[in-house]
Amino acid sequence: MLERLLQVEEPPVRILVAESDQIAGYAALTTDYSLWSGARYGHLDCLFVAKEYRGRGVGQILFLKVREEAHSAGCVRLEWQTPDWNCQATEFYRRNGAECLSKTRFVLQLDDG
Repeated sequence: MLERLLQVEEPPVRILVAESDQIAGYAALTTDYSLWSGARYGHLDCLFVAKEYRGRGVGQILFLKVREEAHSAGCVRLEWQTPDWNCQATEFYRRNGAECLSKTRFVLQLDDG
């Protein structure tokens, strides 16, 4: 499904991949429009670094590239979420200047999957 999605003329997601001798990590960026702020924003859907590559700057590079991609797409801000138990991710984002905003996340399953 992802392969088909990325082959459309204007894919709804941008996937950045860090490679060494194998895939070291990846990040996925989508964009949306906020009626609240009246501006386009980027959503970092996922930033993942394989365990053996953590602490080597891979996450930093991916995060900076996502910021660049979002900015070049006309986004005025970047948003994402991470589980509150993921302390390493939380500290990583804070070190990179991110601010933590508390929200309640709701999920409503729309299919049987």
